[in-house]
Amino acid sequence: LSPGGWVGFTPSGGAGADPATVQFRKSRTFPACQLHSVTFSTQAGGPARALFRAWREPDGSWLVVLIGGGSGGGPCRSRPWVNFTAQWNDGLFAAGGEVIGHGAQQAHLVRLRFADGTSIEDRVENGVVLFFVSPGVAFPARVDILDNAGESLASYDADEFDP
Repeated sequence: LSPGGWVGFTPSGGAGADPATVQFRKSRTFPACQLHSVTFSTQAGGPARALFRAWREPDGSWLVVLIGGGSGGGPCRSRPWVNFTAQWNDGLFAAGGEVIGHGAQQAHLVRLRFADGTSIEDRVENGVVLFFVSPGVAFPARVDILDNAGESLASYDADEFDP
């Protein structure tokens, strides 16, 4: 982010995003930062997705970092599952991903419950959930995916997220 708004960056060699194709799937604002899930076509022509964290520096400028992403579809799952990308340390936990798998279209809410007692949740929008908590959390985490009535669609343990 610049003082005037978003600024695009596309490196040479075809690895960057085609600016005309960038779509914000979901954004969330937290007290310490913003998270943005985006999809785009690469300059080489392939589909891609990415998760970015943005925050305001003391001088008023914005810093934006890539948490992670990928291209193509996620793994095949027989039940709803969150295809997470995450960043964490002692000071923060930032994560997001698409809810994929058989039955994922019924997913309404995803809740994460960590070993240290921290519990965070997000509503599924455009198939995506975003999470941020500071300070960091202790693993493992329990991932609960719920439908609109609050019934469990899937529940599983995550020892850690791909950093």
